Amino acid sequence: MIEENLKNKVENMQRLIKVDLELVEELLNELHKLKSNIMQQVDELISTSREWINNLIDFKQHNSKYSFFDELDTIINGTIENSSQDLIIQQITTLNHSLCKKIDLKILALRKQELYSQCDKILINLNLIHNMKLIDNSNKQNENCFSISFNQSGSIMISANNSDINIWDFEKGKLNKINKISGHTQTICCLQFSLTRNSFVSAGFDKSIRCWKQINQKEWQSSQPYQQHTNCIDCLIFNQSENQLVSGGRDNQIKVWKIDFVDNQLNYLYSLEKHSGFIFSLCFNQSEDTLVSCGGEKQIIIWKKDSELKWQFGYIVTQSIKEVGCRLCFINDSQFIWVTGDQVSKDCISFFELKEQRYQENLQKEVKLIQNDKLSDLTSFPIFYDKKKKLMIVRHKLYVYLIKISNEGQLKLITQIKYESNSIQGALTNDGKYLVTWNKEEQKYNTYELYIN
Repeated sequence: MIEENLKNKVENMQRLIKVDLELVEELLNELHKLKSNIMQQVDELISTSREWINNLIDFKQHNSKYSFFDELDTIINGTIENSSQDLIIQQITTLNHSLCKKIDLKILALRKQELYSQCDKILINLNLIHNMKLIDNSNKQNENCFSISFNQSGSIMISANNSDINIWDFEKGKLNKINKISGHTQTICCLQFSLTRNSFVSAGFDKSIRCWKQINQKEWQSSQPYQQHTNCIDCLIFNQSENQLVSGGRDNQIKVWKIDFVDNQLNYLYSLEKHSGFIFSLCFNQSEDTLVSCGGEKQIIIWKKDSELKWQFGYIVTQSIKEVGCRLCFINDSQFIWVTGDQVSKDCISFFELKEQRYQENLQKEVKLIQNDKLSDLTSFPIFYDKKKKLMIVRHKLYVYLIKISNEGQLKLITQIKYESNSIQGALTNDGKYLVTWNKEEQKYNTYELYIN
């Protein structure tokens, strides 16, 4: 037994080092290529600079030759000396401009060196390798996927397929599609699995919400469509008892529902009307006495329960940043985060803490994300938070970030996955072991196993 344990330990160590060695060797090869290319281009720059010097010397020598007859001809023809001087300046300027442009183009090519990008990718993989591992990317989907969700045990995954829903078996990170179910008439934006049974809720552009109840291993029965929103629905959350559903939409309204998974039905209760723009994200605190919401009108709203346990408007949170907010999430009863969403943006995670009965921004805990002023952030892909592991998954623009949260509430970026498109969806299994993403550029599902405790 001892020998077997030692053998396994050595094999695991050798496997980890082998992967690292392969990546570092690949990096070394790319650096040699980079060095060779840079030296070649620097040699060309030196050659062009010498050419410039020689041209200037030739020009000087040519214009330094004195001829009595040329000067006499100039006087006879009445040519003004200043005109000759201006012509010389113009010729020198033209020469300088031509050679300067030539060098600028070579320096620009040096800056755009593609090998820099390749080295950067290898370094990212070296950073990723001990935190996560890509274990499956064999399942393609050309149709849009705007939401993914797992059941409580992580054995079933559902994903949006335009207006349909794909049902997948999920075992040890491997996806196996078992069915595609229909009901919605337009693109689905939200899927949310129950944490107590194999039932889920869906919503989207057709302005309706549906409950789905499992009949057998492959089949789910849809409820009637429930429609109180007058525009697309972008976010759904359950309370912990799973008897209340809250939905947010592009009609600027939050709807509160009673949900019954046993009878597979919803009952509309009331609306919350304070937002003046689309609602993109909702979250309860752990005690469920506070609801927070954000969206397109660049503000965060706090809602509180009254004596009859109905949600009522509390106040608008004071922010230093006025941007669209696509996602927010409570860390505990007294702290939540909010993520910037504009194209030209501060690109950060803002941190808010409860002080003197109001949530206030803590600028010292703000976390900077990778800057990008060419793209705005997109909705969907809510923040996933595993409270046991204190692990948070946050998507922002081209990146999916893995973040650990300390006992003091400090956020630490562990690593990030970069995509070529900002249309990225994903979900974390409830045990925090697997992350599945879909992105529009690749049009396929990537499954990562996470090694984060």
